[in-house]
Order: sequence, then C-alpha cells, then structure tokens
Amino acid sequence: MMDEKIDVVDRTSDLPEFILHHILSFLPRKEATKICLLSKKWNCVWSSFPILDFDQALGKGNIMPDTSLDNKKRVEKFMNNVDTSLSRFHDHNLKMQKFELHMTLVDFKLASLVDKWIELAFEHDAREIGFQVRTEVNSWYTFPRTIFVAKSTNGCKLEQPCTWSAVKFYSLQKLVLGYLCVSEEIIQDIIRCCPFITDFLIVGCHGLKNLEISKLSKLCKVEVTPLEQEVENIKVEAANLQHFSFNYSRERQCLLDITACQNLKELYLTDLRITDQNLHFNISRFPHLETLEVSGCIMLERVKISAQRLRMLTFETCEKLLELEIDSPNLSSFKYFSLENVFPMIFPKNAPCPFELTFVLYNIVDTLWFLKLREFLAMSNQRKVLKLIVICEEVTFNLEDLRGITLPPSFELELMMLEVRMSALSIDCGSLIDGLLWSCRPKQLSLPTGLESGKKCIKVLCEDILDKEDRDFSCCWRHHFKGAKIKSIAGIEGEKLLDCKTLLDTLPTLVKGQEIQFRLDWNTICMEGCIRI
Repeated sequence: MMDEKIDVVDRTSDLPEFILHHILSFLPRKEATKICLLSKKWNCVWSSFPILDFDQALGKGNIMPDTSLDNKKRVEKFMNNVDTSLSRFHDHNLKMQKFELHMTLVDFKLASLVDKWIELAFEHDAREIGFQVRTEVNSWYTFPRTIFVAKSTNGCKLEQPCTWSAVKFYSLQKLVLGYLCVSEEIIQDIIRCCPFITDFLIVGCHGLKNLEISKLSKLCKVEVTPLEQEVENIKVEAANLQHFSFNYSRERQCLLDITACQNLKELYLTDLRITDQNLHFNISRFPHLETLEVSGCIMLERVKISAQRLRMLTFETCEKLLELEIDSPNLSSFKYFSLENVFPMIFPKNAPCPFELTFVLYNIVDTLWFLKLREFLAMSNQRKVLKLIVICEEVTFNLEDLRGITLPPSFELELMMLEVRMSALSIDCGSLIDGLLWSCRPKQLSLPTGLESGKKCIKVLCEDILDKEDRDFSCCWRHHFKGAKIKSIAGIEGEKLLDCKTLLDTLPTLVKGQEIQFRLDWNTICMEGCIRI
C-alpha cells in the first residue's frame, strides 16, 4: 500500500481574531501567555486580548501584607508586568473587556502606578472591573476620584476638568472594590458616572458609614462585606435587583433597608443583628424571592418564613433560634446547620422537600444530647437527611441516665452521614454508634475514608451491624435492628463487597475523600419505651 503523506495544517490560526480571543478566555492567564509563543499570529492575538487578569497570588508573591525584602522584589516584578501589559494595550488604543487586579501594595510610593491602571481600565471602556488591593496593617489604598473629574482622550488628559455629564462610562457593567478606602462620595461618583452597572460588589472596604445605592436602573446584583465594623446604614433602591448579599458583624447594629427591591430573588444575610420582626417584614416585601440564606444572625429566636416562590432555604449557626415555621409550597431544599448544638422546633407548615440537617459536635456529647437529637428528629414526619461532624473529645451514652423519661418514637432517616475528625480520635466509638442508632433509624449510613479516626469508627460499625454472630443486644436499638449490608465502597458496588472481612481488608487502601455506604434494615414497629429499668 502506498504511504499517504499527511500535511499538518494549522487551521486554528486562520480563525477570526474574536474567536481566538474567545478561546483564550477559557485558559488561565499563565497558560494563555504561552500561546503567544506559537507564532506571530498568536502573538498579535495575545497583544489585543481584551481580558486582563492579574493575580499576584498565582505567582510567588504573597497576597497578604508582607514587607520582607524578597516579597517586595516579587511585588515590584509583578507590578512591572502589569504596567508593561497595560501600556502596550493603551498604546494600541484597544477596547478592554475585563480588568482584574488582585495584589498587595507594599510601598505607597507605587500607589500612583495603581491609580494609573485604574484610570486606564475606565478609559478603555472595560465592561468588568475588579480591584482588590491589600496594604500593610492600619493603612489603606484610596480609590482615586480623579477618574471621574477628568477623562483621557487619545492618551492625553484634558487640561480642564469635564463636567459630570461628559464623564460617563457607559460600558461598565460589573465592578468589584476590595480592601480599598472608599468614601460615600466615591460611591456616589461611581453611581453617577457608571449608569449601566449590573453587578456591584464591595468587599472588605474601609471608610463607609452610610451606603446608599440608587438610580441604577440595570442593577441586578449587590454584595457588601465590610471589613471594618463601621457601616451604620445601608439603603438600596433598585427595581431590578435580583441578588443581595450582606455579611456584617455580630458586634454592632446596622440598619438595612432593601424593601424597595421588590423583584429580589436571592437574599443572603450573614452575621446581621436583625430581629424576628425585621426579617419577616423584609421577606414579606419580596414576592419573587426564591433563595434565602440566613447565617450567624444571633438575634433571631422565633422565625416565620412565608414565601410562596421560595425554593432554597438555609439557616446556619443562628445560636438563639428557638422556633422556625416554614410555609413555602415550592420549597425544594431546606438546610439547617448548627455549631452550638441548637435544636430549634421546626414546623414545616407547608414544605414538601426533605430537610438536610448538619450538626458539628465539638462539646462533650452525652446521653442528654442524644435524647435532644431523638426529640428533634421526631418533631415532624418530614423526610430528613442528617450529617454529623464529630470533633469533640468525649462521647458517653448510658440509658440509665434516662430512667423515668417518656420517649418519642425513634425517627426513620433517609440518610445519616457521619464524619469523625482527627480531634475525636480518642472518643468511644461504641458509645457514639449506640447513641446515634438509638436516636434514629437511618436507612443508609455513610462515612468518608482517609482518616484514622474514621477507620476506628468503621471497624466498630463492622462489629456492631455487620457481624451477626457477635452482635450485642444489651442496647435496645438492636432488638429492632434486622441487619445491614455494605452498599458501596468508594463508589464500587458488588456482592463480593458485602462482608466485614473484605471491608476491613480494603480499608487501608482507601484514600481520603472516598466513601463507604451501609444499607440498614429495621423492623417497622416503633421504638417507644424501650428503656429497661
């Protein structure tokens, strides 16, 4: 057969420049820079690439404040690279799509260089701009107001300041300000000069006491995370706002007014000192709300959630929460997370989805704790998934401690996920398993692999639920336990896996992040009054 000669043709380079730019946009900047070495065509494409993303943390420089001589040299090298890239971009008078800068300013003599970059990003009509400029402790880089009072034309600043009506940046849609000194006046300058912003994020900034955002007709997303505990009032008026996130501090009160945002769909509140009444008042103003996440709001005690379109609801570490009533007929996800072993009364008035419940056990876990867990799970017939993260150093369980107490029936769980951390290596795993399987009846039980503490717990499980010959019936949950099988090991299923010996032999070979799943079978009778005095 005659050998056929195959010509290798680089057809990719013949594609239009905007398509090549699109291809580069999927690559990390470090990888994309290597492409320019392939040919003169790719070098030209890279020179005009409209996405400029500079992240000091991706190199050897430290993004956190570090005034060491070595780090200063690395930062200067990083800044030279940024300046060279921007100067080339500016010299060719190219339009910018995105400019991102994440860095630490170790020498304020170089602040004017950062001012220059920010001005260039605005002048080149970037649609997305993000600045996160960290500095030394007790010092702040100040966002330059000069970009709003004078605008460059063909690389030259106007000799006389423009009027406000002339200085408009209509292209800007997304703006992120991080770890800067930003005054209320600067925020108003941005609002006045960038009328088409859709996403506005303020992260860890200093200098704001009153934040007011309005007159942005296209605004869809606002996220505020103050670094300093100094913000006293936040007011947002945006008819088309769909996403609002506020992360504050538990120590101080902040007045929040977003009730004018009636098209809001996603609301995230973290560490906000908000009362039951204020939360209910705000929620009632958002008829289109689909996602609500409340975390660390320590003033909440008795909460009623009534939102007809709500699909995702999350409550995390609200340590004083006593009651939670949910009336959301379209709810598809409810998650509750507790760090304080808080067992609130949850009333699913109208909530069709399973409840995902997570408890972190870091205090001493005793018989009374297991009783509270049993009562909490039996509070409603809602389907439930329970995740327990064990980091405590002591677990005890003794049924004699509950002498004379009337018990609710043991609740049947869809799934229990048990994760025993290394800090809990010394706990009595037998007491932990006895207490949990007395508190509820999980259909499935899963444990992650890779930790010595987890291996210890898995071995105890093998003895307690897989080894029928050596099963101890001294604890009453075993009287109603029919048996168990291994459902899967590290995602692998098969009949050969369904025995204790195979599991224990396989255990040392399993790496961190894999999972072992057991299927548990129970008698259908209720487990009431099972304590034997």
